[in-house]
Amino acid sequence: MAPVIDAPPPRYVRRAADLSRLLVSGAVLVVTVLLAVAALASARRMQQGLLDAATALPPGLRDGVVGAVQVVAIVAPVVALGVLTARRRGDAILRLVPAAALGALLSWSITHLALTRSRPDLRPQVLAGRGSLLHAGWPPAAYLAACAAAVVAAGPWLEARLRRTWWTLTVVCAGLSVATAAIMPLEAVAELAVGGVAGSVVLLLAGGPADRPTPQAVADALVACGIPLAALRATPSPDRRPGEGVRYGAETTAGVRLTVQVLGPEDRNRDLFHRLARLALLRHPDDTGAHTPLPAVEHELLMLVFAGRTGARAAEPVIAYPVSRGGALLATIEHAGRPLSAFLSKEITDQMLTGVWTSVGRLQKHRLAHRALRPEYILVEPDGASRLIAFARARLGATPDALGSDIAQLLATTATRVGAPRATRCALAGLGPRLLATALPYLQPLALLGPAQREVARYDQARARAAGAGAKRRAVRPGGHPSLLRDLSAAVVEATGAERAPLAHLARFTWKSILGLVGAFLVLHLVLPQLASAPAVVAALRQANWWWVLAVLPVTFISQVFSTYLQMGTIPAKLPFGPTYEVQFASSFLNRITPNNVGGMALNLRYLQKTGIETGAATASVGLQSLAGAVSNAALAAWFFAWAGRHHTGVHLHVPAGRYVLPAIALALAAGGVLAVTPVGRRFLHEKVWPFLRAAASTVTGVASDPAKLALLVTGALGLPLIQVVGLALSVHAFGSYLPFVQAGAVYMAARLVANAAPVPGGLGALEAGLIAGLTMLGVAAGAATSAVLVYRLLTYWLNVPLGALALRAVQRKGYV
Repeated sequence: MAPVIDAPPPRYVRRAADLSRLLVSGAVLVVTVLLAVAALASARRMQQGLLDAATALPPGLRDGVVGAVQVVAIVAPVVALGVLTARRRGDAILRLVPAAALGALLSWSITHLALTRSRPDLRPQVLAGRGSLLHAGWPPAAYLAACAAAVVAAGPWLEARLRRTWWTLTVVCAGLSVATAAIMPLEAVAELAVGGVAGSVVLLLAGGPADRPTPQAVADALVACGIPLAALRATPSPDRRPGEGVRYGAETTAGVRLTVQVLGPEDRNRDLFHRLARLALLRHPDDTGAHTPLPAVEHELLMLVFAGRTGARAAEPVIAYPVSRGGALLATIEHAGRPLSAFLSKEITDQMLTGVWTSVGRLQKHRLAHRALRPEYILVEPDGASRLIAFARARLGATPDALGSDIAQLLATTATRVGAPRATRCALAGLGPRLLATALPYLQPLALLGPAQREVARYDQARARAAGAGAKRRAVRPGGHPSLLRDLSAAVVEATGAERAPLAHLARFTWKSILGLVGAFLVLHLVLPQLASAPAVVAALRQANWWWVLAVLPVTFISQVFSTYLQMGTIPAKLPFGPTYEVQFASSFLNRITPNNVGGMALNLRYLQKTGIETGAATASVGLQSLAGAVSNAALAAWFFAWAGRHHTGVHLHVPAGRYVLPAIALALAAGGVLAVTPVGRRFLHEKVWPFLRAAASTVTGVASDPAKLALLVTGALGLPLIQVVGLALSVHAFGSYLPFVQAGAVYMAARLVANAAPVPGGLGALEAGLIAGLTMLGVAAGAATSAVLVYRLLTYWLNVPLGALALRAVQRKGYV
């Protein structure tokens, strides 16, 4: 008797293979375009060699090859559409057509914007007079990109042999077109990459069939491995992560119930991103080598057997077996129960948690790391007993990092449900003080890579929102952001009597190390050319009035006072002056090595988050600082130019029109339309964008309704540029020249406008040139102007580098950022 199969119809998913293809194709496209643009002369010489070879071919042979390509280009798409129509692949056609259109559009844009200039000048002469069925330049590169996009978009609905045939035709036609000079080599590579990008984008937006075995294939595999199957039903589990397969419930003719986990190529592809993330982030990812479905389920079967031998309560394995279409299954005994993640906080008992920790302790003693210990992988039976499941990433002979991370991950995820004190108390009862203390170095975000890290972050954010609810203005302290991991560390130390342990160094790369490398490169790149001016600075200092030079020195420290006022005036909460002042010095250092003050804004955002301010409010504060600075600079520039123009008619200001405004608006509207019409976009708007906007609006409203905050905001925004003008005027006076304050302000604001357009940190070079040109135009001698600007920049710009570096180290050590 055939088994009864109860499974929902297959649904379309966003496949990991399409995302991988999009990333690879995008990378190839970027490299090709950069090669064509950055190495223009070399690209032309290389492609000129192809033209020379093409002209050496016999005309008849060349025309015959072009004709063959044209026949294939006309016939193949018609045949392909006919095959898909005959097989009733309407979904494939609905993806194929927009993918081809998108591929042609992208190809035309990229070719005309970037690739046309890389063509040799002699190409039109080579094509002249040649032909076949159509002119020698057909099919164009855009047609090739459209065909490649169509093959990608229709691929999931095609058998492997037919898919390979279409790809072979596309690649061969591209190669023959290159050989006959109908298409340039760089264009051919770019068009194939464009096809991969366009087809992958359409599949990711519309979805495609998952690369997994069908329910019938699963049933056949169970029967083939000797299980007398009576019924098979799909049991979707919302708690399972992508890449961990699908679950079925099976019942044998003897009434035994089984849980069947099925893996396919789709799950292997998704797991690739998990492994790459661990490889990129962790020093010792400790991943297993079982990547394909069958070795993966065999590995999990072995881990379950070993877990049972340790005495831990785990799922009982039955068999691992291959399934058609490259899949594999793992059958285990089904036990009635619910995952721990499905329980409400009040339903979770101490006895339940202690039982879980007892099983974990037995795994730990035998050095078996689960490496995915979270509540969704703990099955609680009706009597309160628990079982550990999902040993796909488990590891025998695990390292201390893997074992400690297991305890830290389960401790953190249970604490989000029952609180840190109770979670720690139950862990102590199940593990004992020695094992529990081993988690101390791993109570850090990087040890909770994945869903556990996001769960802890959401828990901390909720606590931060609750702490700030109902108060328009409250005092905050640096590093005061609620931290569950910090609370757990304190609770474990108190419960076990262990000493506080330093956090384990898990990161392969940290933001600090990356920033240090980038900063060192930029400083070397930007500072070394400036050292050529060092003798001129020394000579200028010998001739300067030292008392006036020393008067410029406080400008650096006073400017950070105004920056601190600006920061304090853009957040409703009450920030402490001292720590905020230190952070502003550190931000000034980062602004020296990053363009457009990006580094300083990121540090300020991190500082506000660490004080317990919600991300949306912190981002709004940083944005409000930039807006206030821009408005104050514009107002002061207008005032200075107006007053200076009354006394010196040579001062003129030209501001270029914003020609990029309309394209930016169109792009924003298009992105908003995509977010509004797609389910994923609407969910993103609901869960991410609207809460962020509400927090930002609350911040702006709180600042606008507080006169003290407005006073700080206006003082900081206006004082920051004015103190720089004072420093410039003092520097000019130090070298024996006199310049009215209004004219010094006009020169500074004009030079600042020029420097803001330069994509270099701090407007380096552009600001100096603008200041010197402005001063000489107003009558200051060229030598005095150059010396004054060099000294001014030395004391107000370069002095911030050592002071800001020391401040950055200090705020990091104190936990402010």
